[in-house]
Formats: sequence, structure tokens, C-alpha cells
Amino acid sequence: MAFVGDRLEQFATDFPERAALTCGPKRLSWQDLVRALDSLERALLPRTGDTGRVVLRLRDPVALLLGFFACARTGRIAVVMDPDWPDAQAGSTLAAVSPDLVVTDRTYSELVASSPDVGTQVRPGAENLFYAGFTSGSSGQPKAYVRSHGSWLDSFELSSTSFGIAPDSRVVIPGQLTHSLHLYGAVCGLAGGQEVAIVPRFDPRSVLGALSGSKTGAVLYATPTQLHLIAEAARHSGSVENVRQVLASGAKWHDADRKALRAVFPEAQLFEFYGASETSFITISGPEDRTPEGSVGRAAKGVDILIGEPRNPAPTGQAGPVWVRSSLLFHGYLTGASQVTRWQEGWLTVGDHGRLDADGFLFLTGRENRMIVTSGLNVYPEEVETVLASHPNVLEAVVIGLADPVRGERLEAVVKMTAATEETAMALTRFCRDRLAPGKVPRAFHVRETLPMTAGGKPDIQQLVADLTSPGARA
Repeated sequence: MAFVGDRLEQFATDFPERAALTCGPKRLSWQDLVRALDSLERALLPRTGDTGRVVLRLRDPVALLLGFFACARTGRIAVVMDPDWPDAQAGSTLAAVSPDLVVTDRTYSELVASSPDVGTQVRPGAENLFYAGFTSGSSGQPKAYVRSHGSWLDSFELSSTSFGIAPDSRVVIPGQLTHSLHLYGAVCGLAGGQEVAIVPRFDPRSVLGALSGSKTGAVLYATPTQLHLIAEAARHSGSVENVRQVLASGAKWHDADRKALRAVFPEAQLFEFYGASETSFITISGPEDRTPEGSVGRAAKGVDILIGEPRNPAPTGQAGPVWVRSSLLFHGYLTGASQVTRWQEGWLTVGDHGRLDADGFLFLTGRENRMIVTSGLNVYPEEVETVLASHPNVLEAVVIGLADPVRGERLEAVVKMTAATEETAMALTRFCRDRLAPGKVPRAFHVRETLPMTAGGKPDIQQLVADLTSPGARA
């Protein structure tokens, strides 16, 4: 019976003292890992029902991974929630999820301390659901997408064959596991018997230290924003020869940043992949692919892509909705919904638009909605605009994404105020920080007496972007 984490006992038998998971001073061997999981699994069972939902709201990456695997291996659904969400957002989301159990940093130690004898466990199968993560919703309420064991097991197999990661590699994860890319990389590594090293707070020098500390070769999962900063740090400290693979996702990887990274990781194979929380891998661009500039690569192995509509595909070169068909797709939404996520005869679209060239390379041309991708984080402007509109001095607010060489897109806001002062930007920043996750707070506020409008009476977003990017633009 195949499930995520089904080979951990075998790894503990084959190399019990070898490092499985490190995070700062913490180190778990494979034997330590399996023992910790056994205690945690026995503690979960009497507190949750079969297929029950367990919210993991943990800052400690080691605790989060142990909780994640314990849920997966006992047939529970691990619902990974960002501990930095504002209380109001967390409260409404918890009410929607209706979990059997909520595990926080405070309650985790109590859970671990109690491990009753519950007898023989029944392991899940590939068809069972095991993980729910969150992606932003246009209403401000996050959507909880849910995945099956089988969809991730097939993703692991694709990662193994497409990226050629060696069994003895160290997988380095630069940041918190609430980012789906980092969580996937860590779980995939442990499920494949590789050592996983987590740098819990992103710092380029610490990441370089974790990479260079591997004697058998290192693999790095990171967003393009992180890779830009790592390359800058490495130019001062020197190149790292033992990096085998770099796997980038979360935003478009600019060619200049890719070239800079080649200089500091001269032996590494550089891969970029495009996908979504609901789809897993869609395209991959590898070192041998000769990917045209601006493309996100060709369809990953086992993935079919079409443009247009499943019953009426668009001709080569014509732009339209991107549809995907594969065994990697999500099961559905546990909570919330999306107007742009649609199923049709086994095909799925999440609202991205693009075109395919004659060689099968995919070029993204836009989004069906206004979603902005900044530093690998999906942000719906409507959510931020709703928060700004609740400020007593804000009459109108428009949030836009401007091109940024480091972040992909930079979140900025244009506001009309009842009265503006020199402290307006600082006050609005504080207001947003109290109500939004850190990555959703605009990096700049532009106060305007009037906002340009379309003929339909809505803010003219294209005109605002043109105004802010013109040579004479000012705050």
C-alpha cells in the first residue's frame, strides 16, 4: 500500500545513524526520526478520527515536518496554516476547516509527551487525501486545496526522473515550510531517503553555508527572488562547487539571474518549473532544453497541455486559457472556491493564459484574474484593497503589481485620501501589517487626488501602471 512516508522505516534500518533532518542546532538521524514519528502517531490517533483534519500552525520546521508525516502515515489530513496570519483571518479559516485538532508550538510538546498504546495502525492508500494547503482567495478568505497521496507520489517520481537527484544528496530548504515549494522539497527529500537541511529564516549566507557543508553534493529548492539574493552573497564569499541541482519556481526566473547563478554554482544543473498548488508540475525548463527567452519550458513528463478549451483547442501560437491533464492534479477545495478554477472532462485550468509554440514551449501571457505573484507568493489585489478601504481616511484604493527584477512583481497601492500627510504611507503600512500577512503589505503607497477611470466607471488599472512606470513618475 503506497503512501507518503511509506519507506521511512526502511531508511532507519539501512542507515540508522545517518542524518535525516537538520535545522540549526537540531539534528535527527533516521532512527531518531522514525522514533519521534511513532510517538507522535500514537498521540494523534485517539484525538482524531479516521481521515480527520489536523491543523498544523507551527513555526518550528522540524515539528511541522514530523506533524505532517504523522498525519500522512495515519490517514489524517495535515492542514498547514501560516502561524503569522492575523487572528481574524486565522479564526475564520479555522471555523471553515472545522479541524479535529489544532497543533501549535505551545501544544506540540504536550502532544509529543503523551503517546498511548493504540495497537496496530491502518496505513492509508494512494487514493486517500492527506494534505491541505492554502492559496489566496479574491474575497480575502484563503482557499484550502487538498491533495491525495497518489498525486504527490507521482510528483516525487517525476522529480526523481526529471531532475536526477542522487540518493545521497543534501536537500537544502531556505525558509519556512508554509511556502508550498519549500514544503514539497522537504517532504520529497525525506520520502526519497535524502538528508534535508532547513534554514528556517532566509539568510543568503546561512543558505550558502548549508550548501557548502554537504560532502556528497547539494540540491537547492528556492524562488527566483531567493536565488537572486543568494547569487549576490556568493559573489562576495566565493563560488560553491558541490551544488548539483538548483530547482526554481514561484515566479518567472529572469535570464540575467540565471546567468549570475551559473557563475557562483558552476557545477549545478539549473531547472525552472511552472505549476500551481492545484496542478503540481506543468512545465519544466532544464539545462539541455534550449528554452526560448520568456518561456517557462515544455510539458513535464506525463503532463498534457492545451490552449483554448478542451473541446476546441486553439491553434499553435494563439493565446488562451492554459488547460492541464495529469495524475498530479489536486482533489478539490476543502474550503473556499475559485471562479477561475474549472474542470472539464479530466482537464483543469486555474485561470492562467498562455500560448504554445511549434516546439511545445509554453509562454504565459496573463491571468484570468488580477492575481499578482510577488517573491513566489500569490496575492489577490482585491484582498489588500478591501483592507485599505476599511481605513477611515481612505476613499479609494487600487493595488497593482509592478515589474521587479528581484521579486518578479512588486506590490504597490494607489490611494485617494480624505486628508494626506507626510506620515500617510507609514500609517497605511502599519494598518496593513496589523491585518495582512507580511508578503501582502504594499511596498509603496501613492496618494492621488483623483484616480483615472474606465468608461465603465472602474479604476483604470492599465493607466495607473503606465503613470507609475513613466520616466517622470513620483509618489
